[in-house]
Amino acid sequence: MIVARVWWSPPGSDEVYTLEPSQGGTSCFRFTPFSSSDKYPSIEIKGHVITSEAPIPGTITVTKPFDNFSTDKASHLNCVTKAISQISDGTLEKVVVARIKSIISDATPEVTFKLKCEKHPDAFVYLIDHPSCGVWCGASPELLVASSDNRVETVSLAGTRIIVNGTSTNDWTNKERHEQSQVTDYIKSVLEDYGASEMSIEPRADRRYGNLLHLETRFRCSIKGDIQKLASTLHPTPAVGGRPLKIACDFIESNEQFSRAYYSGYLGVETASGSAYYVNLRAAQWMVGGIQIYAGGGIVEGSIPQDEWMETEAKIKAIEATFA
Repeated sequence: MIVARVWWSPPGSDEVYTLEPSQGGTSCFRFTPFSSSDKYPSIEIKGHVITSEAPIPGTITVTKPFDNFSTDKASHLNCVTKAISQISDGTLEKVVVARIKSIISDATPEVTFKLKCEKHPDAFVYLIDHPSCGVWCGASPELLVASSDNRVETVSLAGTRIIVNGTSTNDWTNKERHEQSQVTDYIKSVLEDYGASEMSIEPRADRRYGNLLHLETRFRCSIKGDIQKLASTLHPTPAVGGRPLKIACDFIESNEQFSRAYYSGYLGVETASGSAYYVNLRAAQWMVGGIQIYAGGGIVEGSIPQDEWMETEAKIKAIEATFA
């Protein structure tokens, strides 16, 4: 029998945790795809949270055959151009266009996980090995929702700038501020629909992730109810889908040449003392002899196709920097 295993390190912590599987366990690790299906089911691992060391190389056996498909530049630019056209005619306000890059590599997920923990201490770093999804590893900068004693926290994260020699290459543009504002407005409306009280919204601020810079707005409020249900309602936010949501998701399904699988879904841990879920960004899937990397960017009015390609290139390089 194949046993599901998972390791993670929360933001701001140098501790690694794992889940000791048990159907009677008080905690649950959830790994949810962008869009649930028979091929990509939502995964739950129940058990007891314990501290752990990072898994040593050889702990995990990768079995999924390597798929060498990559989104070529022309296809990505064409998809972005089509999105801009639909935004111009009013069909869409925003849509996130993603791409996939497959590389031949002997980098191990165990070493990669450890390097991600070291390089991205402010991200949610995880490594999962499960018979239903295979082997995935990532370091997400984006909180979807966290809850403790009915106090809820979430963030609106969007917009990307590249940092060179410690400095952002450009100032934030109106296009990027507008893109991030759309995510902020969406999250605020969902929280209000859930009866949020004592809501505080922090001023928009810069959030650094490796050599990338994003715009972030942080929410705090009180909400009673099921945190996992709130997470499933928030997902997908305009940060990974778009607006209007259904039209944007239909565009993604029709125009991206691959399935996102678990990329841009959400994942995290629910315990008796509190829960936290993160958007599955900066993610990669391990296959026999290779790795598939996922990256995307939000397309809004004012987007430039070549710039959008370069943004995904920067995100992919940030992921590749932890392969060893």
